[in-house]
Amino acid sequence: MTICAPQHSFKVGDCRTTSHQQRSWHRVEADLVRRTGLAKEETAITSSRHLVLLNVQGNSERGQYFIDGRNAAFVRRKPGAILFVPAGCNWQGWEAGASTAAYLSILVQPAHVVELLAGVQSGALASLAPDLGFEDPIILNAARGIGAEMRERNPLSALLVESYTATIFAQLMRRQKSPASVRKGGLAPANLNRVIEKIDDDLAGDLSLLQLAILADLSVPHFCRAFRQTLGCPPYAYIIRRRIERAKDYLRHSSMPVTDIALSCGFSSSSHFSNAFRREVGTTPLAYRATWPCKAQ
Repeated sequence: MTICAPQHSFKVGDCRTTSHQQRSWHRVEADLVRRTGLAKEETAITSSRHLVLLNVQGNSERGQYFIDGRNAAFVRRKPGAILFVPAGCNWQGWEAGASTAAYLSILVQPAHVVELLAGVQSGALASLAPDLGFEDPIILNAARGIGAEMRERNPLSALLVESYTATIFAQLMRRQKSPASVRKGGLAPANLNRVIEKIDDDLAGDLSLLQLAILADLSVPHFCRAFRQTLGCPPYAYIIRRRIERAKDYLRHSSMPVTDIALSCGFSSSSHFSNAFRREVGTTPLAYRATWPCKAQ
């Protein structure tokens, strides 16, 4: 496991990162970040993936949060507390508490959740709502299980992470105040999987809405509405985010020039890539790469 000390992409504060461990399993990514010297930290994220955040160390005592621009209640948190932000939601705010803290973030592709829970209540997936501070022993143990697998290189690790992920989202669904129901107008799980696979396979190509709509057996306008209802963002925005995620992998783990990364990820030029990267990540590709001194050569 490579341990580096970058600045994390959505939690920013005047502090020192003492360690940062990361591990990916296909459509699940986990980050364990330990920091010290914390005072006030700010959060800003709109992710194309579901975010589960486990408070590992340190209390969060005060703060203010906003979800999609609306004021959300701040909940004091201690180790073991959990936050959940669904894909497509904008989470912003600030918090303050212990000077030394650690958290485990778990990012999951929405299509993976649809696939994992396809058999629950005839394939119906609840419209998951954000929850910015709660305690749940089932989710806690599953998140800790994923954290433990970050250090493993066993071939069965991916299977265990898949099981833990299914447990987390099944429990999140069960926590919803209303029973799960089909999202009327959204994409069916099978169609969603085909569309997501097409996007991931052809990120470097010239993807068209017509191609994706045909895969879902819908007209282009109907497809765009259904896609947004299912994943919380329009198809073009999702494609850009997936391209940025792939570019981040190249920046972290390769020495490819930025221009080559831009073309490999479907951007027309390095300037187009840099502008999109800055809007999505909040920094330039070169500055992002500089925070990962332990990348593969």
